[in-house]
Amino acid sequence: MDHAKNPRHQGILDGPDVIMPGGSPECGGSVTIYLKGGEDGRIVELSWTGQGDTLSMGAASIITERVHGEGLGMDGVLALDYEDFVESIGREVVGSRTRHATLGLSTVKSAIRRYQRDLLKNDSVKEVQATEIA
Repeated sequence: MDHAKNPRHQGILDGPDVIMPGGSPECGGSVTIYLKGGEDGRIVELSWTGQGDTLSMGAASIITERVHGEGLGMDGVLALDYEDFVESIGREVVGSRTRHATLGLSTVKSAIRRYQRDLLKNDSVKEVQATEIA
């Protein structure tokens, strides 16, 4: 896997909106996703750090490269199907290690959900503050 030997978008992002750790006891790997969101559900920046086997690290690189390369927004990432993602990597490569292959994708999805939840919470606070001022 080229992505395991030459990972893309790996590193700590400056000023992320969300830092989301993820891990799987089954594979012993861990990934941390750094997400910076934009208007209308855009993903402005996305990077990752982690440690684990070749498959989990390569797949984390693949999903971040896909987000950047295809210009996927938050809704687009949340709509990604795990089985389709595994198929895009190659079922023969993944074998029975589905959790390894989907660690990066599931952590990116968790980061997006946290971003959206925090955004809703902040919007609610602004709405309450505006009501109090009026």
